[in-house]
Amino acid sequence: MTDPAGIVSYPGTVTIVPPSGCIVSSGFLLSNEMWTIEGNKAASYNATFEPYSRGSLLNRYILGTDDKINVQNSGDSDKSLWYFVAPAQFLGNVGISYGGSLQFTLSSFSGDFNKLNDMQSKIVLLECATCTGPVGKGITLGYSLASLIQSPNGRFTGQPLRITIPLRETKSGGWMKDPQNTLISWYPASQCDVIQVLSRLSKLSILGDYTTWYETVALDNVQIVNTQGHLPLCAQERPDASICSCS
Repeated sequence: MTDPAGIVSYPGTVTIVPPSGCIVSSGFLLSNEMWTIEGNKAASYNATFEPYSRGSLLNRYILGTDDKINVQNSGDSDKSLWYFVAPAQFLGNVGISYGGSLQFTLSSFSGDFNKLNDMQSKIVLLECATCTGPVGKGITLGYSLASLIQSPNGRFTGQPLRITIPLRETKSGGWMKDPQNTLISWYPASQCDVIQVLSRLSKLSILGDYTTWYETVALDNVQIVNTQGHLPLCAQERPDASICSCS
């Protein structure tokens, strides 16, 4: 589109959302839907599909099993964590989800959940490979176990738990940004950080490794949901939010 001054506008993005607000989802009805597992393995591999029902929250799901423990001393946190990694359908421009939530169900069939890993371990990682980062290319945002426990979700004890994580920045913490410097701690993500990453999402990872020892963890009903548009004008100069003037 060209305005009266002859300036061509950037291509827009239109997202059609049903009344439920579900933008994208994996219910694992017939397969693992191309979810993989990465982290403490030699290489990534496909998540195991389980066509069974285990209570009201778990019905056809994917499964991962810990096979590597990396600790300096007995009882220390595991340094080699593994994650469920979302397929391509979850990636790209999902900026319209800003202000909504990421929802999923976790459960475990083995593991000692009285001995959790470091509370700063990230239960979810969102990555934008093309964003301009603090030092180099890329932005990674993480939502920690500590934030999960302090939220209405509560602590994951291995029993089936439906988790809802807000897709927006909060003053009290929540989404933290990787400083790309091992000498600096992760710090709270800004509004522009969250919107930019969602608008150019290149990777979505959900933690499967919660304890300091071996465990088997299931994942089900992953959804990105938003029933109302919350994108502010300060982030709409470009469809991919590459120019963002929000505070």
